[in-house]
Amino acid sequence: MKLIRLAPALALFAAHPALAQQDPLAPVVPPSATPPLAQPQPQPQVIVPPIVRPLVVPRDWKGVFVAIRAGDWAGARAGIETLPPSLATAVARAELYTAKNSPVVSLPEIQALLAQAPDLPQAEQLARMAIARGALVAPPVVARKPLISLPTPPTRYRIKPVAGEPLADALRTQLDPLIKADDAMNAELLVASQAPYLTPNARAEAWQRVAWAYYVRGDDANARRVADGGRLGATGDWAAATAWVSGLAAWRQQDCNASSAAFREVVGNSSQRELRAGAYYWAARSEQACRRPQAVFPLLKAAAESPESFYGLVARETLGTDTRIPKAVPVSTAAVERLPNVQRAHELLRIGEPALAEQMLRHQARIGAAADHAALVAVAKKMELPGTQYWLAINGQRGASVQAAERYPMPRWAPVRGWRIEPSLAFAHAIQESSFQTGVVSHAGAVGLMQVLPVTAASVAARNGIPYSPDALYDAAYNLEFGQSFIERMRGSAVTGGHLPKVIASYNAGPLPVGRWAAIPGGHDPSLWMESIPYWETRYYVPAVLRNLWVYEGLAGKDTPTLSAIAQHRWPEFPVANGR
Repeated sequence: MKLIRLAPALALFAAHPALAQQDPLAPVVPPSATPPLAQPQPQPQVIVPPIVRPLVVPRDWKGVFVAIRAGDWAGARAGIETLPPSLATAVARAELYTAKNSPVVSLPEIQALLAQAPDLPQAEQLARMAIARGALVAPPVVARKPLISLPTPPTRYRIKPVAGEPLADALRTQLDPLIKADDAMNAELLVASQAPYLTPNARAEAWQRVAWAYYVRGDDANARRVADGGRLGATGDWAAATAWVSGLAAWRQQDCNASSAAFREVVGNSSQRELRAGAYYWAARSEQACRRPQAVFPLLKAAAESPESFYGLVARETLGTDTRIPKAVPVSTAAVERLPNVQRAHELLRIGEPALAEQMLRHQARIGAAADHAALVAVAKKMELPGTQYWLAINGQRGASVQAAERYPMPRWAPVRGWRIEPSLAFAHAIQESSFQTGVVSHAGAVGLMQVLPVTAASVAARNGIPYSPDALYDAAYNLEFGQSFIERMRGSAVTGGHLPKVIASYNAGPLPVGRWAAIPGGHDPSLWMESIPYWETRYYVPAVLRNLWVYEGLAGKDTPTLSAIAQHRWPEFPVANGR
């Protein structure tokens, strides 16, 4: 009987062997309790084989460069090895060897490439790679020479803050929000509390900002008061900037004597050619208003000595002298056409690789002779590479010389639906917007030649029935179309009234600010209106585009009616294509 009673317990222990290792006094788990969870069983590991791309051998050299940009290293190498030798061969090898994440290339391959083409843009990088691969001596390459900035058209630019004064730095930070809020009164109180501890130039910087805040509010009396006192003891550009505010405020107050004196101070202190030309011009206007004609001519003549500046051209028009810069004299390119990089550039352009072609010409400017520079500019011009033409026109080795007209590219480009505005006006914008770089993207996301925002392009495309994709903005024909359409829209806007300076301002700042600027005092005078624009970027942009337009028209042998209007203090009307 005892054996019979123990049987269920033995059966329970057999079913649950783990219980044998537990406390023998623990209660027996009833049969209805949830059984322990089953332990997971190891699953067989599934190895996914790597995706093997079928080898696609490019059919031409364009395909090789496409493969390199796509990271198809095997395809690119196969194309290089199987295609007939070309002027593009060395370029393709250099692009492949130096591409990010491309396979490691052997030392003999690098040495062979540099022996064949030591003048490539990637030559110095390849030489460093050779050392890293174990070369005892770097392969010889054609060394780059330093470039300098060549003469450029005068431009207005923001003055650098006074450096080396911690108190001035702290004040500048405190002043920023007040200036942005146009709170001139509190800005003045703040500067007054700190001015005794600043150097004269740092004081002039701070007081100029306060004076300008008063000026853009239309408070000429306070603007003039602050600017007059703010530059005492100061010299240089900040003294000139405060004197400029004094001159404008005095002009709006019809105090010709004070405005003339202030603008003459600008001449004596400013390092900016454009601002000095403007100061001479406004001093001449002040003398004319004071009925002292004998003083007008010398001042206008001084302004006119800057033939590529906005005010220099206005002064020349006022004096009745020639406003055109000389056309470019043809330059022989026979010698530079034999250079390997120039020959490569031609081939790369032929196969549809303009960016690489431009790279070849720019690099040649760094390694070649300064005497060849003008011919390189001419080559870029013939190849219809205006971005590189412009770059070469303003950058070169010491001793390089470029004709002024070459700084104004005139490619034979057209919008996809043809020109409806003067091409000169579009190109005048393009210089300021992108320096004719079709691939540039701004920090705000504006793209290409005319710096068009994608949202603007999409809107224009939808409105006008133009096929659109984001890549279209990198195409000059589409970018010009979108830019031209926006300019047309601004021309027809009520805020511009069809006046060219306001259309240009709208392109830069948008129509809403331009609408607010209709209340600027003295707005009947276009030059005064431009100088009173609150946004510094737009204030400098409008005269620069007008200057570019007038130079383009002069080079084309056309009349400059908008220049004549400005010289006569009239609002210039908008020019249209072919004078329509």
